[in-house]
Amino acid sequence: MPPERARPRQAKSPGTAGEPAGPTARSQHGLDWLNFFVADVQTAFGPFIAVQLSLHGWSQGAIGSVLTINAVVGILSQTPAGMLIDHSRAKRAVVAVCLAMTALGSLIFAFFPRYLPVALAEVLHGGAGGAMQTALAAIGLGLVGHRLFHHRVGRNERFMTLGNAATAMAMGALGGLISPIAPFLVAAGLCVPGGLALLAIRSKDIDYRRARGAERRKNPKAAPFRHLRRSQRLLVVALSLVLFQFADASILPLASERLAMHARGESELFIASLVAIPQLVTAMIAGWVSRHAESWGRKPLLLAGFAALSARGVLFAMIASPFLLAAAQVLGGATTAVVGIMTPLVVADIVQGTGRYNASLGGVQMVSLIGAAVSTTVSGFAVERIGFVATFFGLATVALLGLAAVWLLLPETAQEALREN
Repeated sequence: MPPERARPRQAKSPGTAGEPAGPTARSQHGLDWLNFFVADVQTAFGPFIAVQLSLHGWSQGAIGSVLTINAVVGILSQTPAGMLIDHSRAKRAVVAVCLAMTALGSLIFAFFPRYLPVALAEVLHGGAGGAMQTALAAIGLGLVGHRLFHHRVGRNERFMTLGNAATAMAMGALGGLISPIAPFLVAAGLCVPGGLALLAIRSKDIDYRRARGAERRKNPKAAPFRHLRRSQRLLVVALSLVLFQFADASILPLASERLAMHARGESELFIASLVAIPQLVTAMIAGWVSRHAESWGRKPLLLAGFAALSARGVLFAMIASPFLLAAAQVLGGATTAVVGIMTPLVVADIVQGTGRYNASLGGVQMVSLIGAAVSTTVSGFAVERIGFVATFFGLATVALLGLAAVWLLLPETAQEALREN
């Protein structure tokens, strides 16, 4: 067995629950803080961009068009970014480029609020978002290998959600107290400690074969893409995630819109709580989810995540009180933790040994983002025609369809990995 494959079997350091000890600890902690500082900053930019551009006299149509640019670029870049990450031995360089794109786009938003510069900034943010999460997953897989990947994904999710919550609160506070451009300066500034965390990850600790899911592959070349297209399990995962994102993506925006209509004076406070509560819940349970993904398997947790999403849709349909809605958002944290952790794990199980992990993960994420994009449009028209209550029940039904797809069509993907380890 080559030395790099023996690394996960080193003695455990205290408190790391099966993760490699020794020199890898520095890289593990570097990846923790990298997840914290990047924290999917792109998703927090929508409302701040809208405020900034509206203050400069932009019409709603113009604002919507540049936001659409970001979404389209983010969707289209997922699979090519995954292919690039599979091919590249310089995973850290990919992340460094994404950080630079994020910082540059943020500064353009702050200082050049004209259409063409803003459109360029949206392209930069969309492209960076399309590659960043896949690159972070690849680095984690390269550090620990498939056998311990569930621990690494749990840590990624915990630090990312904590960073996302902290970033959103800092941006909101500084934007309200100092200047509307402050959120963009914060985003650019966070790229600096993110870069320092990236430097803490030692390149020699990232095994190239493991990082692309090829540690069991004797042939150094990756498997042909036609093998992936024929994988029924991968198609079921993609279909299930489309249904999940369709059901999930519209719940919070619709709830925020309804709160703004009926609790005008306090809507901002309640909306902030609806955003923050799932992040905190996800951070608290991410470790538990990642541990039980190995002992229970992936499928029971996926079923629980879809069931929680459906229950959340029903609760949002039946509850009008902002306080009870905030309590119901605990389920939002549960679904985010489960799906955020299970997606890279299940894809890694299915394509293990092919050398196409990152391209496969990018493709699955691409189709799920399409589901989210379609959801917001469809649900907006649905509210106009049938109202909030019926729309929430409809989203809950879509979540049940996703649950049925997982239950009936997806076998337990962890069994092969459990047998081999």
